[in-house]
Amino acid sequence: MTPKKVETKKISIDCPVGLLERIDKLAEFGDVPRQKLIINMVEAGVDYLESTKKVGILHLALLFRDLGEYLKKHADKMKKTEIKGLTFPT
Repeated sequence: MTPKKVETKKISIDCPVGLLERIDKLAEFGDVPRQKLIINMVEAGVDYLESTKKVGILHLALLFRDLGEYLKKHADKMKKTEIKGLTFPT
């Protein structure tokens, strides 16, 4: 069976180098082209966000909980990273 041709449009984005390196490692690990991996991740994210709109307040609350956990982990990681030339108020 031949895959159905989907209309596409080229876009351009600026991507942090570190993120792109992580994406490339995942693509290599999964033996999938970078473009296909990115499209799959964007589609999964859009599907998830659309489902939160349909499910309602409970799902939205879970989304915020997950986002809070992610931000906390990121903040904890940032505390361990020295940023040269910056001083933070105490």
